[in-house]
Order: sequence, then structure tokens, then C-alpha cells
Amino acid sequence: MPSDPVELTKQIKAASDIVAVVGSYLALKPAGTIFKALCPFHNDTNPSLTIDPKRQRYKCWACGAVGDVFAFVQHMEKVGFTEARAILAARAGIKLDQAHTPQEHHRSRLLQVMRWAQSHYQRALLDEPVGRAAVNYIASRKFSGKTVRDFGLGFAPLAGDWLVKLAAAESIPPELLVEVGLIAPRQEGRGYYDRFRDRVMFPIKDVRGQVIGFGGRILPESPFATRGPKYYNSAETPLFSKSDVLYGLDLARHAGTAAGYLAVVEGYTDVIMAHQCGIPQVVATMGTALNARHVNQLRRFVPRVVLVFDADTGGLTGVDRALELFVSQDVELAVATLPEGLDPCDLLVRPGGVDAFKEVLASAVNALDFKLNRLLERDPAASIETTRRVVDDVLGIMAAAPALPSQAAQVKRELMITRLAARLKLRQETLWARLNELRAQRRQKELTALQKGIVPPAPIPPAGPPETRADSRASVRSSARLAAEKQLLELLLAHPGYVPQASVAITPGELVHSGIQRLVRELYALQAEGRVPDLDGLRERLSDRPDLFEAAQERYFIGQYMQDPGERLQRLLKWFAEARLQAEQRAVKEQLAAATEEQAVELLRKLQETSLRTKAGTVDDAARH
Repeated sequence: MPSDPVELTKQIKAASDIVAVVGSYLALKPAGTIFKALCPFHNDTNPSLTIDPKRQRYKCWACGAVGDVFAFVQHMEKVGFTEARAILAARAGIKLDQAHTPQEHHRSRLLQVMRWAQSHYQRALLDEPVGRAAVNYIASRKFSGKTVRDFGLGFAPLAGDWLVKLAAAESIPPELLVEVGLIAPRQEGRGYYDRFRDRVMFPIKDVRGQVIGFGGRILPESPFATRGPKYYNSAETPLFSKSDVLYGLDLARHAGTAAGYLAVVEGYTDVIMAHQCGIPQVVATMGTALNARHVNQLRRFVPRVVLVFDADTGGLTGVDRALELFVSQDVELAVATLPEGLDPCDLLVRPGGVDAFKEVLASAVNALDFKLNRLLERDPAASIETTRRVVDDVLGIMAAAPALPSQAAQVKRELMITRLAARLKLRQETLWARLNELRAQRRQKELTALQKGIVPPAPIPPAGPPETRADSRASVRSSARLAAEKQLLELLLAHPGYVPQASVAITPGELVHSGIQRLVRELYALQAEGRVPDLDGLRERLSDRPDLFEAAQERYFIGQYMQDPGERLQRLLKWFAEARLQAEQRAVKEQLAAATEEQAVELLRKLQETSLRTKAGTVDDAARH
């Protein structure tokens, strides 16, 4: 059994024929040397998905989905690469435990400890009379026995060393329990104590359903009720980070895919009651505001997210931050407001509450419209001053959003400007100009705040549509560079044998597109380590960027159909060399504009040198042909 993760991945892939795997999900029809099926990734009526057993790839010619057997399982099961690899390993009879690195083995032990603790907490809940008070509390919240089992609810007894003693009896090292936040060493240095006492326990699980943390709700009649927080989450551990986790996502993800959205609420009990009432597309943050990591998880499963606010907090407080996150994300954001004085759990247990909550979700308003409605409700006539404040408020949020260069982000910004212009009866050009002004002001503040010696952040491109940008020549150069960088990436992904030659001639730092730069850098790193710089090796190095790996798979597919890759590489190397020389010439010309007479002589000499190098390169190229 290989210990190298890349070799293990290749072994699992070799044992997982893509035709057999896809065929276990879809009905396949042979079509010559390939197979066809209805694509599961869009509303397909004619078989658009092709499965190529020779290349071990799939490709949808309608929606563009493309990838290998791991990517297919990831999309079908709505999981990450690690989870997909585990699914395929189990299917192929390969035991991953035997191939764990020390880090993976340690993580596995921590997960075992969490499973062990969850089972004991659940037994304590059912133990008379220890868990009677907890059972009474759960009954008061109207949770059913099935719900308790589905969510694995439990109880941490009042005794301060209950879990400590159980661990000692079963020879579980206390250091492991400390590491996962279940117990802590006493201040006097002798022994340990339980972190959770007299609390109903809510297991917190990752998307695969593995327990990674706990939330504890103090019993109302507990002697600790006034001495600590009502809800207490696990501390930050190697398994658990509250800013990364969405409670209930393991149970909600498939329902969300079917419904077309996931609703985000505030508490455990809101999620649990929604699931019990037949509304399973509901998750919750762990007492934190929604952040970019949450959004990246949600967009893996659904195209739309509904934020559910209480009436008293459903104004503009959380909407601004959420809008800022979603401006540059390829996912839609809507806002739903609950009746005043009720949270989802309270509403759902009332007569007619289930239908009422469904109506709340169904009537969710696009977040931009929600914000505009709230801003304008005090002045429906939209006076000049009100309109000005509304413009700056909304555009200020857009200006604060990350300036991602993706086409989807640009489309979203243009749609928001179009809608804002229509609502406020303003010209779009005026709004674009004000947005660029606000972004420039924000940029200036950031630069002013930077300490001396810190490299300033990359310049923010104009927010307006392409046709409003002044320097068309720069735009043409930018388009040509992006096309060249894409071709280089496609060639190297499909033909890794050319990576050594490219790495000598082109550095990752001269690539402008950040995603392409990262991919090429990783390919070069694999080559330098003596590994094959292919997709399998790349996958292991992009565990933090599954979106980037998906893009790499698409570029690999395009690169496979590239004609004469060796000749194409030579053209690309020549193009980058000429681009470097032209950049040098432009830089010298810019310096000449502000140079003294003495400086100008030296700069003209440099300009002449670069011109001669450019001509020499052209002559050499002509001689070769």
C-alpha cells in the first residue's frame, strides 16, 4: 500500500473505471467507443454527457461539465475531494487507514475520540435518572425521538470529571480529549475537568457527518445557569473552527440541491425543528456572522442562499455584510424576515407554523431589493438627499467587495447597477462613475493606513463595463496576455512533458492571472520535487482551492485537442519573450517623459538595446522557419 498520497490517489483512480462509476448513478448508452447519458448537472433532455473510457473522463457538451472519476463523485455526492476519494476507495476495497500519513492518522484518532464522546453523551441522555432533566428540556422543545436520534443529541452530566473518568477507564489518553476541547487541565496542575457540564449536547458535524465539535445548552434549572453562557461551543481545535462550519449541512445539502436553495438561520434548535417539520434545506452558522468560507461551502451545493432574520434584527445589520460577500460570488442572495418576536423554532411549533415558515422562505426578497426597500421606506418619494444617501450606501457596499476579475462577478455588478439605476431613475453611467470614485477613495484610505515597508495591495481595476475604459490598447494587450496564459496552462496540463522546458523560460511571477499563476507554480513545484506534474499531483496541492482544480480539469480537456503542442509551445515562449521586451520598452518610455537630460541619454541607450533584442529575435525566428 503506497504511503505517498499522490500514488494512493492514482491507485484508487486506476481501480475506479469511470464507466462503471458513472453507470452506478446514470443509465448509459454505448455510442461507438464512448458512452452517453443524460447530464445530471443541468436539465438535460437529450443525452449530452459523454463518458470516454480511453481517457477516463466525462464531458457534457451542453453545460460544459468536465472531469475525471473523482470530480464526478464530488458533484454527485456534493462532497470535497477527500470525501470522494474515500467513497471510491471503499468501493474499490482499498483501505485508506493503511495509507495514512502521520498527520492523517492523528486526525483519524481525534475523530474517533469525538465519536466515542458523542456515544457516551447520548447514553447519558437515556440513562435514568441522570438524563431525566435533559429529556424533560428536549420534550419541552417538542423534539421527537427520531429527531433526537437523527441529530445525535446527548447530555453532559453535572459531575465535573464524568468524561475524564470514562476516558481513564477505557485507557484513552487525556491529551487527545484536551486537543479536541472536551476536557481541560486543572489550574493547580493535578488532573483534568470536563468542559461541558449539565448541558444538552448538540453534536456538530462536518459535511460528511463526522462529529468535529459540540454545542452545549445549559439546563434552565442548572446551578451553573447563571454562571456561564446559555450556549457553549467547542473551542477552536484541529477539527473544529466555528467560522468554517455550518450546522446541519450534512443533513441539508441534498435537500438544498433539490429545493434549489439553502436557508441560513441562527440557532441549532431552529435547524432541528425545521428538519423535523419537513423543511430540511436549513442550516445555521455557529454564532458568527456569515463569512466568505461559509459562502464557498454553500455555493458547492446550491445557486441561491436565503438569509432568515428575526423581525427585530432583520433590518440592515447583517444584510450589508452579506451583500458585500455576495457581490463577487456566483450565487444569489435573498433575505427572508420572520414575524415580529418569533424565531424559526417558535414559529414552527405554533398552529399553522409550518405553512407560515414555508411562506416566509418562499417570499424571500433579493438582498439588493431588500436593502433598497428598507432605505426608501422612510421617504417613499425619494427626495434628492435620500436618493444620494441610498446611492452611496449601496455603492459603498459594492466598493468594499473583493474586486474579482471573473466574468460572473462582472455580470453581477452590471445587473446590480442596472437595477439600482431603474429603481432610483438615474443614468447607469452616473452610478458607474460614482462607484469608481468610491473605490478610489477606499483604496486611498487603505494605502494611507499601510505601515511603511509593507507592499501595497494590487491595483483595483475600474468597475465599469469594458467599453467605458479609456486605454483600449492596454485592454487589447491584456486580452492577448490572458489568451496566451490560458494556452500555456492548457498545453502544460495536457502535455506535462513540456513543463521542464516552460519552467526555464517563463516564471510564474510574470503571469498576470492569479489562478493561472497558482496552477503553473504548482506544476513547476511538482516537477522540481521529481514528481509527474499532472492533474493527479496537482489535485493534492490544491486541497484549499477545489474551484481552481475544477478550472484546471476544464483546461486539461481543451489542451488534449491542441494540435502540434511542441510547435505551439515554441510560439508561446517567443510570445512571452517579446512581451517582456515590449514591457521594458514601455517602462523606459514612461521614464523618459520625466527624465533629466543626463538620465535621458542612459534611457535612450536602454531603449535602443531592447529594440535590437526584439529585432534579433524576429530574425532568429525567420531563420528557423
